[in-house]
Amino acid sequence: MFQDALQPSLSLRDTRRILATLMFLAWPFILAFAPPANAQDIKIGVVVDQSSFNADIARDYLAGARTYFDYINGQGGINGRRLSLIVKDDEGDATKTVQSTRQLLDGDKVDALFGYVGDDGVAAVAADPAFRNARAALYAPLSGTEISAAPDNILYVRPTYREEARHLISHFNLLGNTRFLILASESTFGERLSKQIAEELAARKLTLSAKLVIPLDLKNLDQLAKRALALDPQVIVVAADTISMAEFLRKFRVLDKGTNIVGFSTVNHRTLIELAKPEFAAGTILTQVVPHPDLPMTKIQSEHLVLFKKYREEPPSHVTLEGFLAAKSFVTLVSKGALTRSGILASLSGNRRVDTGGILLSFSTTNDRGSSFVDLAFLRKNGRLVQ
Repeated sequence: MFQDALQPSLSLRDTRRILATLMFLAWPFILAFAPPANAQDIKIGVVVDQSSFNADIARDYLAGARTYFDYINGQGGINGRRLSLIVKDDEGDATKTVQSTRQLLDGDKVDALFGYVGDDGVAAVAADPAFRNARAALYAPLSGTEISAAPDNILYVRPTYREEARHLISHFNLLGNTRFLILASESTFGERLSKQIAEELAARKLTLSAKLVIPLDLKNLDQLAKRALALDPQVIVVAADTISMAEFLRKFRVLDKGTNIVGFSTVNHRTLIELAKPEFAAGTILTQVVPHPDLPMTKIQSEHLVLFKKYREEPPSHVTLEGFLAAKSFVTLVSKGALTRSGILASLSGNRRVDTGGILLSFSTTNDRGSSFVDLAFLRKNGRLVQ
């Protein structure tokens, strides 16, 4: 089915739109049955990509967050006030992210912003004077990008991509690997992340075999795979989206089965194995920024499993757990203050520590990242991750 969606005659943008349409038809089940907001609700604005290359990650993240919000609403809300999500689709376009944010702030009069997905969109909103002047909190955007001169009203639950890169490099170096190759998408994300990976390798005096680029049109990947193989790396670090990584795996694994290939936490392993096929995707390693969602090792992992089964008709994932964690920490923090735009920002600002039930988040005036947790997960042929 997906082979047809990846024919060269289609542009990459068309490919991603078709993939999103085919694979994520459950978006309506996440969004359509939410009751409309009323004057007493705590209105939370969300801008995510529902129809382009971040649709799979955005869908899981919002499903996890909505699960916890649904649970809180079922318990009577916060001080009797229901949490109401107002969700807008930016189609993976940073300009539309800014436009939608302004509409949420000025038109919908939301009390807070929550859980954006997409590095370029978050960076564009951070730089927007209208957002800065509104003094509304943007809590838990799914982004690992470090924004220079970032406003103090953006707080992240996840660590940076640099921290993910540092962890994976340290892991493979401890196993005796010294030769690394960076494979980056032809995008702002790929350029920025490949630079950070190179810096982390240099800091450890490890060998960078080369930095290769996956073209936006995904053409000539056969030649790219051969070039990568000829450089004889021990580890290939892929700074790219799920589709680009899947297409590279399909070409490279025909030539070589043994080289370690590792991607970042924003790669959706289910989409990866669907596109690359199990025989090529199996063995891929992905960084993760939360514990394994299937293991009830902590209170929040157990809660996520129980409530996700109750409210969603789909299996959980690392990203649904991350969204669940973001929602629970948000509710825990804002419940202690005034439930207005300024009150919510005050509740989230400054030095804050919140124990979500086994996962501790810690924010300060000098640290807008609540978590530094990074782990690695191994993708098996059956589609499951071993962490």
